Amino acid sequence: MADIFGKSLNWPGSTFTPGAFGEMGKKQAEMQKEFLDTLEEINRAWLARAQSGVTLASELVSKLAAARSVPEAAAAYQECMTRHMELFAEDGRRMVADSEKLMRVGARLFSNGSPGFTT
Repeated sequence: MADIFGKSLNWPGSTFTPGAFGEMGKKQAEMQKEFLDTLEEINRAWLARAQSGVTLASELVSKLAAARSVPEAAAAYQECMTRHMELFAEDGRRMVADSEKLMRVGARLFSNGSPGFTT
């Protein structure tokens, strides 16, 4: 039974006190900050990866311009493509790792402390 003017509300399986709502709000804000910090970290990593792709393309153009023969140009192109494939493999691993991070942080955020959804 709930006491409208009392200090606690008794619901089946739970007791809420007025201070509990403040604590829930504080916890929710902390979890949202953690989620946003994780997104920011992931964003920085992907921007760095994009920059490395631009650098790789620039290096290829420089090497092709400096090449004096078809075999030199082919070697420069092959070197670039090898590095490109390595970056694609790294991208795949990073995408899986980032997805796992987001799932963990998101699960904590959206579970709101519910026992059935904790990680």
